[in-house]
Amino acid sequence: MKYRANGSAAYDIYRTRDNAARPLERPNRLPDAPLKNVPEMRVRTKLWVSPTLVLSGVCALVLLFLVIFSYMRLYEAQSTVSNLKTEREELLEEQEQLRSQYEKALDLEEIETRARKMGMHEPLTSQITYIEVDAGDTTEIYSEPEERNIFEQIFYAFKDTLSDVVEYFS
Repeated sequence: MKYRANGSAAYDIYRTRDNAARPLERPNRLPDAPLKNVPEMRVRTKLWVSPTLVLSGVCALVLLFLVIFSYMRLYEAQSTVSNLKTEREELLEEQEQLRSQYEKALDLEEIETRARKMGMHEPLTSQITYIEVDAGDTTEIYSEPEERNIFEQIFYAFKDTLSDVVEYFS
């Protein structure tokens, strides 16, 4: 048995010897039917792009750019924070080293011997002067008031203004 070419599994009915089927015959045209030349229709598709499609594509590209840009900024911020953290750790270590050097340098006996080498001596009792400060000469340092909400600020502003007016006229 023979099969068609190109891998088709259908039998080739025209080429097999044991086939008794007749070949297809074309029917004759009827004599009164005129022969018409029908032009072949070619369908040409016009390329038309929807403005909505273009707008959505541009929006998608802009959003993609923004996402990529935000990830880049996030990476830069994280690397900056990481660098600052390592720098902070290094500065804290240096601070501890300097503090320990400073505490080692504050040896009072060493300072006294060095001062004696430079020609310094302790003051005499006649050179010591004591000063008494009255309470009127002292200053008081106030801390900054706590932050108040807007209603408290308005209330205290009216209260202070009213107390100032009363004090002025009394």
